Amino acid sequence: MTGLFRDSNSAWAGLLIILLPLLIIGTREFEERLRQRDSPFKEAVSTARIWVVPLVTVWVLAGALFDVSTDNLLLRVLGTAILLSGATAALSALRVVVTRLTDQPRRSGRRPIPRLLLALPRLLLILATAWLLIDLVWGVDLSSALTALGVTSLVISFALQDTLGGIASGFTLLADQPFSPGDWIESDDVEGRVVDVNWRATRIQDRDGDLIVVPNGQLAKATITNYDRPSRLHRVMVPVQIERTATPTAAKAMFLDAARSTPGVLQDPPPLVVVTQIADPVVDYQTYMWIDDYSIAPLVKADFGALVWYLSYRHGVPLPNPAQDLYLFDGAKTAIESQLTTADVRRRLMDAPAMAQLDENVMDQIAASASADQYQLGETIVAQGEHHDVYLLHEGRARLMLRRDGDDDVVVADIEPGELIGAVDDPPDAGHRVVVVAVTDCEVVRIPADAAARAVALVPEIATLLDQLAVTRRRRVDRVLRRLAREAAEPARRATPNRVEATNQDGES
Repeated sequence: MTGLFRDSNSAWAGLLIILLPLLIIGTREFEERLRQRDSPFKEAVSTARIWVVPLVTVWVLAGALFDVSTDNLLLRVLGTAILLSGATAALSALRVVVTRLTDQPRRSGRRPIPRLLLALPRLLLILATAWLLIDLVWGVDLSSALTALGVTSLVISFALQDTLGGIASGFTLLADQPFSPGDWIESDDVEGRVVDVNWRATRIQDRDGDLIVVPNGQLAKATITNYDRPSRLHRVMVPVQIERTATPTAAKAMFLDAARSTPGVLQDPPPLVVVTQIADPVVDYQTYMWIDDYSIAPLVKADFGALVWYLSYRHGVPLPNPAQDLYLFDGAKTAIESQLTTADVRRRLMDAPAMAQLDENVMDQIAASASADQYQLGETIVAQGEHHDVYLLHEGRARLMLRRDGDDDVVVADIEPGELIGAVDDPPDAGHRVVVVAVTDCEVVRIPADAAARAVALVPEIATLLDQLAVTRRRRVDRVLRRLAREAAEPARRATPNRVEATNQDGES
């Protein structure tokens, strides 16, 4: 032993005799604990145990105990192996950390971290390993190489200044983060949702589903509108012209009714209607509606415009006629003439079998107060508790449905042309509401409640008919409610035997 170890290295020998076994045992135990927990860091610890610890041991023995020169080829090879194996273990651990940072925003709903920023630590680790390997292990003088590299870099910079400018712009965008993947943005003539941002370009998917690649240098110089920041709330403005014969109060009520019925429009903040210009022969209005997804803005405008057309007839608010006819066409007179006459309403009432038994005088009284309204596909014709008017479906098809907030509507019965709808009462289940929804575009004759009451007083058979209609539809509603109750109780009934069996087993054990 004395001939093998020198006096100055006795401490190294003792340290290796004690420390090396403890280090091997400790890393092995740590790796086993990670394996039992199925930790993703077990591969990094395994690489360190199998390669780094033995190589460091041999390097210390060769350099410290045997006094091998640092210029020896064996030590340099050992140093290279130690650096490469250590970098491999570090990259393995870093890959686990990057994966967790990538998945965490996705699970929590926050904005994802740009991939370029996640790749920087690995790039720095690789560069640091290469520098240590070349400079410290192999002792290569990098000063001359760096000088030559600087001259070469200058030449390359002039040749690739546009590309390098795009890379610099990419880093600027990532640092400033004016948008993130998933945001809806607009820049110059490009509008769409950001799919990805890398070191060179930004990929945007437009409304047509096409992928547009925009260089970061172009985005860095342009004005960017981000429709998802600081909030996803966005105000949609739709201008509409109405004839001057309609009062602003009636026009605003119609626009607000259409805005509240448009899918995707938020009720808070509420819609707003303003008069922007009073001209001859039209009045300009602007309707402001709030949405929380800018991608549906064109669809909201289209649905709102369609509802305005339907509601203009029911609210008695005439839309303007073609501009080329303004000086030859009396819009107010035409709007009045376009309304159905009492005779037109009477003919519609006579098409219903339920109304055929009424005499001429009663029919004339009902027709004088009734009106014919247009309803759009999917629009609610009447809901429970609104009023007690009587409705007659003249054209189209409708459905009696049960509605509950957060659930899909449940069909109770179909309503065909010629059938009466009547008033809709509350169902016994307080969680549901009874509604009548248009399945197609419908024309409905509405008989006010007072006119219907007078007809019932004159012809008692109508009261019997309405009572039979109410009883029949009440039975259908009750039948659907019982079916829904059975379907809701079925999962609990299936789970009950399992719980009882588990309780018995616990009791026996």
